[in-house]
Amino acid sequence: MNWPLSAFADEIDGDLDVQFTNLVENGIRLVDMRSAFGKNVMALSDQEAADYLAKATSYGVAINCVGSPVNKVVMADSSASGELDKLRRAIEIAGIVGTKRIRIFTPEGDDFEAVCAWMEPQVNLAAKHGVVLMHENDARYYGAYPDNAKKLLDRFASPHFRFAFDFANTVQIGFRAMEDWFPWLLPNLETIHIKDAREDKKVVPAGEGVGQVRETLTWLKAQGWEGVLSIEPHLQYAGDRGGFTGIESFKIASDAIQGILETL
Repeated sequence: MNWPLSAFADEIDGDLDVQFTNLVENGIRLVDMRSAFGKNVMALSDQEAADYLAKATSYGVAINCVGSPVNKVVMADSSASGELDKLRRAIEIAGIVGTKRIRIFTPEGDDFEAVCAWMEPQVNLAAKHGVVLMHENDARYYGAYPDNAKKLLDRFASPHFRFAFDFANTVQIGFRAMEDWFPWLLPNLETIHIKDAREDKKVVPAGEGVGQVRETLTWLKAQGWEGVLSIEPHLQYAGDRGGFTGIESFKIASDAIQGILETL
């Protein structure tokens, strides 16, 4: 079983030294880069991105992915060209910090062919630059729903368009991992975001909700899946561009998933 742990460390504290200290103390040596210096990752300058990498490296932490908000928009209110420009910038930042992975979404909209027309240039751009787009099943966006995600993958699945599966996100819109996502998702599963949710949609540490975290990981182990587990706790606050957990709650979240892994 090769499942290294990463985390959205901006949920720990705004200070990078506090973030990386706590990652290391919790045995985590990868980070999902979503914000730094009080800015979303997309707003960072080249120098700020380089400074982030230098700070992470000084703690022995590597960058797992650029956690971009690309496509986290309402299709009717935004433009495909604008999001393509954002992806170009995300690719530049990924090159600076030394990762090939970029977390993205699909826009909010109901028309499959319109969504595909929106996404196709992005997938082509990813292939051109040799990066992996990791599509997350988040909230109201098109690809959050299993049937929609399956159609997207039928159209675009490749080494450059893969999936970032989130247990809590799917619980919050009425679905479950093993009934609705697996096994069909497995061939295209790049990474898993670790947070759970209860029936009332409240986000909780892994194993404390109805997201089937333990059951799914047990099944994935039996299938020989290899990938990164990224802790994204959202235990105190969850917003459209991120969340907050705090030092103590982050340890609770980290201990929860590590406790599950120890028993598999």
